Amino acid sequence: MYGFDPKDADSRYKRLAADTPNVTMGPMPVAAFMNQFLPALGSLVECMPSCEHAFDGIKAQNEHESDIYPILLKGLNSIESPRCPGYAFRDTSTRADELEGKLGSIKPDIICYAERYLEEVKPHKNKGTNEWAAMTRIAYAETFIEVKTNQTDDHYVDPPANTDRNDHYFVWGKSARRLGKDADRLKQYLGQNVAYATDMCARQHRRFCFSVSVSGCWARLIRWDRSGAIVSEAFDYVANPELLCEFFWRFAHLSDEQRGYDTTVQPATSAEETLFRDAIVEHIWTQIDCSDPAVLREVLDTHYMPGYVTLVSIPSTNFTPHLLVSRPIVTPLFFAGRCTRAYWAVNPDPTAEKKVVLLKDTWRLDGRGAEKEGKVLRDLQAVGVPNIPRVLYDGDVMKGNSSGQPAVDRTECFSCLRKYQWPCRRPLLRVKLVKRVHYRLVLDVAGFQLLSLYGTHELLHSTYDAFRALVSAFQLGRRLHRDVHPGNIILYNTSDTPTNPRTGFLVDWDNSCAVNGKQHLEDVYRPSLQWQFVAMDLLQEVRLKPSHDIVHDMESMLYVILYCGLTRLPLTKPSDPLTFRNIMHNMFDIACEYEDRFTGGPGKRANSAARMYTSSIIWKSPEIGEWINTVCDMHTPTEGTPSAEGTPPSQRQKWTPAHLDLFWRSFLQRHARELPRNDRMDNIAEYEGLSGLAPGLLMKIPKHATIASCEELSKPIPAAGPSSAVLPQSSASQATIPSSPASRATAPPSSLPSAQSDMDGYSESSEETIGRHSPFITVGSTRYRPPTPGPSAEARQPELRRSTRERKRPRRYMS
Repeated sequence: MYGFDPKDADSRYKRLAADTPNVTMGPMPVAAFMNQFLPALGSLVECMPSCEHAFDGIKAQNEHESDIYPILLKGLNSIESPRCPGYAFRDTSTRADELEGKLGSIKPDIICYAERYLEEVKPHKNKGTNEWAAMTRIAYAETFIEVKTNQTDDHYVDPPANTDRNDHYFVWGKSARRLGKDADRLKQYLGQNVAYATDMCARQHRRFCFSVSVSGCWARLIRWDRSGAIVSEAFDYVANPELLCEFFWRFAHLSDEQRGYDTTVQPATSAEETLFRDAIVEHIWTQIDCSDPAVLREVLDTHYMPGYVTLVSIPSTNFTPHLLVSRPIVTPLFFAGRCTRAYWAVNPDPTAEKKVVLLKDTWRLDGRGAEKEGKVLRDLQAVGVPNIPRVLYDGDVMKGNSSGQPAVDRTECFSCLRKYQWPCRRPLLRVKLVKRVHYRLVLDVAGFQLLSLYGTHELLHSTYDAFRALVSAFQLGRRLHRDVHPGNIILYNTSDTPTNPRTGFLVDWDNSCAVNGKQHLEDVYRPSLQWQFVAMDLLQEVRLKPSHDIVHDMESMLYVILYCGLTRLPLTKPSDPLTFRNIMHNMFDIACEYEDRFTGGPGKRANSAARMYTSSIIWKSPEIGEWINTVCDMHTPTEGTPSAEGTPPSQRQKWTPAHLDLFWRSFLQRHARELPRNDRMDNIAEYEGLSGLAPGLLMKIPKHATIASCEELSKPIPAAGPSSAVLPQSSASQATIPSSPASRATAPPSSLPSAQSDMDGYSESSEETIGRHSPFITVGSTRYRPPTPGPSAEARQPELRRSTRERKRPRRYMS
């Protein structure tokens, strides 16, 4: 998320592959896989059309992947014997999904689309005679097939007969460091599958998804959920075509929920969308200065996409039953884990106060010692910890089950590890596979991430606010945060008018843990930290790694300020992109693989010992340089620093919460007037050649929203262009798709609107222009002006009546 590693597709595949073996289980018997995950009612399987000779012609060893596509597609798209009624399979191997740019774009070999979307994925120009060709639109994908030429390309290896499965590596057949010359190839193949599943679950409201991996004439079925992946045994689908055909036959007859969709999300009505947009606009006015209409427009584009607003269920008796959301500001980068999405959200009730809140949709840990984040925050507030958000609601998401009764939405991957004997456990012995529960949390702080800072003044004040929360939680609540990074510090204006600086709130406490009297952690889970900001001692080899303590969170705060300063504040040196990139890579990104684990921190240790990197930085604001150099000296004094001279080693360091708080507080008082308030810069744009390396959070490139809550085909996806650009401080992630494919539709890509479409248009008023900018801004047919003291927010909203008949609810599609 914050790294300066290459962002091209191949580099991404290798990174994803490195994280996958420890969350992958297999091989599961094919029959057991289908019976457990694709249940067939009554005589459904007996009604399946004949599959004899369905895939004849595919060889065990093939020269090109393209030799397999036409035979596979012809067999799956058979008109006489439909394999997957209501769905169609298309060759997408040459047409990548570039809705978010070419860099890192994906293109699965074959995608299964619902038939009603075939016109929308039809290529603009179909070169050649490939009747099955289509564009990749991962937002519409029901499932996908990734094809490789030969069985030797299979990145999974079934254990031989009479092999102890506790000692067998199912992924690659061996540890990653023993792959030899095949390492890059096999990692890329695995990474492709992982990337497609990750994007599919990120771009849609999904609980899990299915896919098929083909290697020559062999195939495997895969189920991806938030705990991990379950992979079937390999089977010869040419000699036994009934297995692959039965998988897709069953798939076509599943309900939306059984195919992995989150059915607690549904489309919003047009009236609710208007209400949502108006509330977001008014909220933006209270948070930042919008005297320039372009600023309002850019921030609105970050959180709202016209035509794509969804209604998320909140199962609560003392809180609103639904919230309206559009574009997420945080999306998952890996298919397994917490997979958090965060949204600005609005109560759809037209009579309620239109306060914008923060909705966090995540998959929390479920097990001994795991606590709900809502409870953690309430406990911290009870003891007086400042600058943390107030919890409005939290609870587990419910789903239906076979008995028709609601049940907690849990992952199934972990349960298979405990219940069955078929999993190969060798790479799973370092347990990273955990139970997870779908969980939603609503907070009262809908602000901006720290990277949206105005300048030096706000950076140091807001991080001091977060530091106070960090230390107070440790001292008063006996709790360590353990995941300090820029995304977990929210800038929020608590007054009715924009201020500078905004208050910094420390959020995301689900990685935190309680501390007992001996300073030992009570939890048994390893936190999923952002690598760039982890304390250097915690990046060491496992046997040398100390227990996490408050000093490590303090060190993370130092790295947060250094990172934000380097990317967002004006610099005199470094003056060239190569030096800048080396500093960012060596200080924050560098990692080494050691026995299938990663270690790192050499750049941080080098800077700690001799200021190798911070000494080469010259800031245009000397105050930020003074703060960073002084805090580095407090953390690890070097020869010549006041804290290092004349004192024994045991007394040199003043790296304690009390010492840092005293310095920080006095520093802000001494430099109250000197700290620049509006010196923000986009240093990535200043250095040429970094666009392919910089993290998405730092880039100005607008990201397209995927389809969200759009039933009518007349509502198109806005085209890329200036009108959809986002503010550099807040990356606009893709909007996600609602639960049911029946509730998802969009205009054909060929009918993409111009950049100045009516729904997406913002303009200065030509009638009441005052000076350079108008106080009025037009969005569609609605005109806005800055809120003024007077009527409450709800009094300014138009009268809206919500009709349950107006909302089109998801439908279940059967053959």
